[in-house]
Amino acid sequence: MLQLSVIIPVLQEQQRINRTIAAVRRQASRAEIIVVDGDPAGSTLHVITNPSVIQLTAPAGRGNQLAAGAAVATGDTILMLHADTLLPDHAFQAIQTALQSGAVWGAFRLGIDAPGLAYRIIERSVDLRCNLFTLPYGDQAIFVTRSALQQIGGIPPLPLMEDVALCDRLKHSGHRFMLLPTRVQTSARRWQKDGVIRRTLHNWWLLLRYRCGLSPETLVQHYH
Repeated sequence: MLQLSVIIPVLQEQQRINRTIAAVRRQASRAEIIVVDGDPAGSTLHVITNPSVIQLTAPAGRGNQLAAGAAVATGDTILMLHADTLLPDHAFQAIQTALQSGAVWGAFRLGIDAPGLAYRIIERSVDLRCNLFTLPYGDQAIFVTRSALQQIGGIPPLPLMEDVALCDRLKHSGHRFMLLPTRVQTSARRWQKDGVIRRTLHNWWLLLRYRCGLSPETLVQHYH
């Protein structure tokens, strides 16, 4: 049976966190859920109603928070889930099937929770990115076995681009990746706030600058 630890990094997610936890619980009642708050005051932790959830604080930044969660996780497989992302039906069965078929890490396809052709184009472009470059982002619910994660030195404790750095390490270490056929549903709030084209170009620009050697500590100052 799949022994899974779900790590959810949060920052000011009081409106969403209980829904996300409940959605995980409906699919996997025995999964270990770890919520790591980037607010030292634990503002999101204070509203959690499920007593089985492990609650931590860590320095803000998803890499720092995910690394803190992984340090206490006990599952054989780690799933990294954003608070504004909902898993598809039968998600944990899909992960187990992927692992049994030889995959060591993987991710779901991106689904954006909003109607419109522009969002469908983004989803397909992300599929293409994953197939060509083995590069899923954190909003696709990346999963990885504990042994593989330990082998590459854990989740990079970076304030930004932790998902890219993690994928690079796993890919370069030769671990087998699988892009699952079903889609998560992630909030469209950033695209709606900034505009689809502006947000997409901003994300590409950040990735390009990271690939050119700019540090995540510098990049995070331009992330919004």
